[in-house]
Amino acid sequence: MALGLGAAGCSGAQGLATGGCAPVHQDVLDIRSTLHLLPGAPEPPYATDPPTSGAHRVGYYPRGVVATPIARPTQVALLESGFVVVQYQSSLGVDALAALRPLTTASPYVTLAPNPSLPRPVVATSWVHDLRCAGVGPSAMAALRTFVTQRVGRGPQPTIPLAATSPGGITTTTAPAP
Repeated sequence: MALGLGAAGCSGAQGLATGGCAPVHQDVLDIRSTLHLLPGAPEPPYATDPPTSGAHRVGYYPRGVVATPIARPTQVALLESGFVVVQYQSSLGVDALAALRPLTTASPYVTLAPNPSLPRPVVATSWVHDLRCAGVGPSAMAALRTFVTQRVGRGPQPTIPLAATSPGGITTTTAPAP
């Protein structure tokens, strides 16, 4: 089911062909979303890639700009808590990272991380929604800003109080960050 959320300058294949984004997509809730994974548990399969719901590992919530890929169970934990996760293919280079970095100042509940296995160069996810973009051109950036504004804080769990967070992530258990 497609859900249009006012992604400026982006419409279907036309948007992707011009460096923009496909329309915001709403995914079906993964039935494994109630499962919490214990530390060391193997990663389960996910209904979407990157995941927008499913089994997740709580305890570590990186926010802001993250230098390494985020494990999929952690991505889902972030989304459940109302975060928006913006991922990009590292092959886009440092200019793309510089273009995407301001998204993390739009809200403290945005995490930006590389992901070499994305189906598109840039993918933003929130709980059961994604936005797939062909790059970081002006129309894509407008769509990404709109997605962040409209989707942050919309997970099924309450957002984590900022007083308990710090840039780069918070840990709510004594387990080391993945």
